[in-house]
Amino acid sequence: MFMYKFSQFNTLMSNIISMDWSNVMFLNLEVEENSISRYIPKEFEIRTYNSKAYITLVFFNLECPGFKSLNVPISFSEFNIRTYVQYKIHKGIYFLTLDVKNKLIPMFVNSIFKLNYSNTFLKYETKNYSKNAVWRNKKYNIDNLHIEFEVGKPMMDSSFSNFITENYLYISKNKNSIYYNKVYHKKWNLNYVNVQSISEFTLFGQNKIHSIFYCDKLKVRTGFPVRLK
Repeated sequence: MFMYKFSQFNTLMSNIISMDWSNVMFLNLEVEENSISRYIPKEFEIRTYNSKAYITLVFFNLECPGFKSLNVPISFSEFNIRTYVQYKIHKGIYFLTLDVKNKLIPMFVNSIFKLNYSNTFLKYETKNYSKNAVWRNKKYNIDNLHIEFEVGKPMMDSSFSNFITENYLYISKNKNSIYYNKVYHKKWNLNYVNVQSISEFTLFGQNKIHSIFYCDKLKVRTGFPVRLK
């Protein structure tokens, strides 16, 4: 009986936090493994697709975060850079950076969720048909990256789009400990993206975009990270 109750408690805590993600854009770059390996903890193995490594720049708005049905009516933009890793049996996302234009969020979130949020300059205008993103990140030499785009037609799922989007946990290292945290959501409904303009940029030696996807909105649940080591 005790183990049953404990299992129920774990299930409850694993998806107690809810939020909406909107205007989610995935900008994918194919990179050399050795160009990103020094930014990733040595305990993690880089996952590849057809023997090629990828990073993804993700732009989105986070809306109405809260616990279960007690959500706060706030929203803010987040841009992040992620790659795809494995630690033992756990396959998921590793965030190289998570950026917000807010000083308090990194202080609060990093200690609780074992992540690496930073306060930096970014702007995401999504109300109009034509959408704009501007981003500055000194660590990765992103100097006012500016992209203007429109949402294209719906796209069919592929093994590559699933590799990029259908990752249901993130893996992180905080000090000498390793954590994972599951993320629960329905399947992504993706669209193509028509890029109107984009400023020159180079990231990990690459400046050629492999592909871009977009999702209008997704409801997400998660919990608190679990320590693996």
